[in-house]
Amino acid sequence: MFKQNYLKLFLISFLFLFIELLVIRVVSTEIRIFAYMSNLVLLAIFTGSGLGMLTKKKYSLSLSVLFFFLISLFLVIKYIVRLPNLEFKLFSGITELLAPLSEAYIWMQVETFSKTGIIIGLFLTLTLFVIIAFAFVPIGQFLGTSLNASKNPLLGYSINIVASLIGMWIFQTLSVLEVSPFLAIVFGQLLLIYLIKNKNEKILAVAGVLATVVLLAPKSAGQPFEQPNTFWSPYQKLILSRITNPERHQPTGWFLETNNVAYMGLLSLSPEDINQRMFAIEEVFLKNSQDIEFSNHYSLPYKFKPQPKEVLIIGGGGGNDAAAAYYAEAKNITVVEIDPTIIRLGKKYHPDAPYLKKNVKIVIDDGRAFLQKAQKKYDLIIMSLADSHTTSSSLTNLRLDNYLYTKQSLQKAKNLLTDDGLLFLSFEVTRPWIGSRIQKTIEDVFGYQPKIFEVRSKGAFGWGGIIFVASKDKQELDKILNNNLKLASFINKHRLTYNTKINPLTDDWPYHYLDKPRLPLIHLFTAFIIGLGMTIFGLKNLKANGFSPAFFFLGIGFMLFEFQNISKSSLLFGTTWTTNLFIITGVLIFILAANFAVYKKIISLRLGFVLLFTTLISQLLIPLDLFNQLSGFIKLVSSVLFLCLPHFFSGIVFANLYTHSKNKAAVFGSNLLGSVFGGLLEMFSFLLGIQALVYFVISFYGLGWLFAQKNNCFRA
Repeated sequence: MFKQNYLKLFLISFLFLFIELLVIRVVSTEIRIFAYMSNLVLLAIFTGSGLGMLTKKKYSLSLSVLFFFLISLFLVIKYIVRLPNLEFKLFSGITELLAPLSEAYIWMQVETFSKTGIIIGLFLTLTLFVIIAFAFVPIGQFLGTSLNASKNPLLGYSINIVASLIGMWIFQTLSVLEVSPFLAIVFGQLLLIYLIKNKNEKILAVAGVLATVVLLAPKSAGQPFEQPNTFWSPYQKLILSRITNPERHQPTGWFLETNNVAYMGLLSLSPEDINQRMFAIEEVFLKNSQDIEFSNHYSLPYKFKPQPKEVLIIGGGGGNDAAAAYYAEAKNITVVEIDPTIIRLGKKYHPDAPYLKKNVKIVIDDGRAFLQKAQKKYDLIIMSLADSHTTSSSLTNLRLDNYLYTKQSLQKAKNLLTDDGLLFLSFEVTRPWIGSRIQKTIEDVFGYQPKIFEVRSKGAFGWGGIIFVASKDKQELDKILNNNLKLASFINKHRLTYNTKINPLTDDWPYHYLDKPRLPLIHLFTAFIIGLGMTIFGLKNLKANGFSPAFFFLGIGFMLFEFQNISKSSLLFGTTWTTNLFIITGVLIFILAANFAVYKKIISLRLGFVLLFTTLISQLLIPLDLFNQLSGFIKLVSSVLFLCLPHFFSGIVFANLYTHSKNKAAVFGSNLLGSVFGGLLEMFSFLLGIQALVYFVISFYGLGWLFAQKNNCFRA
């Protein structure tokens, strides 16, 4: 019986984190707005789990199985709702309905504003939030019951941490193996069935699994829900399709979508192909030979710097930039791309096969991390649009590309340029403030206004964009244009300039899609909805079921600091799935070490609080860039200790308080609900910057200290 209880605790703890990560991934993939605020899904999960631990009414795990079917149904349904002056896809259309509420630009949004649409969008969001929360209520309740059944509280809590760790690693393994998360949800449902003992409830759960399988099964021969050309990379969902019926002036190739949004074409840019289409291209551009010569933005960098020796491409994507560099006879080409699946698709499907060329070196890494580590000098650094329509982690509002365009990042790029080297940055400037912020940031780094101009080709050479060009030596750029008057004339014809009375992008405020430091409306509405839900549930009801203010405030502090941890680790090691995996693994290992320290009575509760505040204050006093001056094993060990020590001492505090709590489920649930509010308060980084959140962390841990004192926990 003893072993059976711990086996149940292990399985439910494993499933809690495993299914949590699956749900976050599929929701933020299929409903695009959650790709930019995926922590909303996390908050729904924590809300449901926390309430499950605090409620006394019993809920069967079979309900979780059914709700996971319902979530899958909401995500794959293609039903179109038609109202007067309003049309949208049910649930998947939430992005378009709520886009007007977002001050940050959302890619490929429909340019419409409808008050009715906003209300419907908020209602659908609330519905999805409630469904996700209810799916995790039985899981949270089962977990809480299992924790209460543990005769050794620290052992039970440690089993919970180990199982969560394994759940996270298995989830990431499946992601690397490109297993569809929808199929993995079915696997999670089957494990839930194993934990159900009541026969009728088990039959109900089996029906839920069968319904999910039918929903995701092929609808006809060769036509499954997920097309054969759908790939799940460690970061995003990719859909590859052949470009069919292009116009005569447009190249052939393949079209790649990320998270159901247009991303890029894998285009044939060979001189032979361009020559074959030249007559049609001339028709498109009429008699403007200048536009024909300079409108291939992939080849344009080599009009500035012909036949360069060393080229660095940040954000290589499917290979267009590499193909252009190859045809421009660049001697050595280094391509940095964060997504290994995109590289694999580029190798296999790009018409020009640039990634198979001998002089092309591929580096699978985050662009900022590569700039941080690189030592070689480059004649030309090309930074392509790197947005991947997703956040770096479910614990943060940072996108994968946020740190790539900051002052610190561009300074690294400048340092890697040769004395006559050039930075060629292209971006799809969809809002004036985006162009203003990029221009301002480049000006602050290079000391002068870059050349800014627009390049479009009506599809002859891809989509084009807004180009920012700066040289390490301003005189070098002037010299290039003085020697190439046709290029200078083209730039002047298409020249752009932006208002630079705006804050530049920095590592502390890297939000280039947000118009200014502010609390975004969509986040405020989200906070209001969750707060209203808590009020309806009733704080008195929570208190009657064992709600613990001390654990609630500890949960807020933990979640806010974890956001800090992910952000800072990204600056040290890159915004990659491996960074997130190993940092969170490190945090959980430190928590296990804290459990051992409490078990051995090495550190008391009072000393744990003192050391927690000390290490948090050190986060404010010690500059993070200090660790980037180190290298190898020394950098790894010192930075991990610096980032994770506060988690060790918060683990000491939690384990001490948890051990002496009568209702383990109630305090654990209170901690999860605190994490929900911590996730909501994360929005203040948009207003104050990331570092300022440390003050919030210290304040909420301080409230945890006060309530622990009020409850005489220090005498225990």
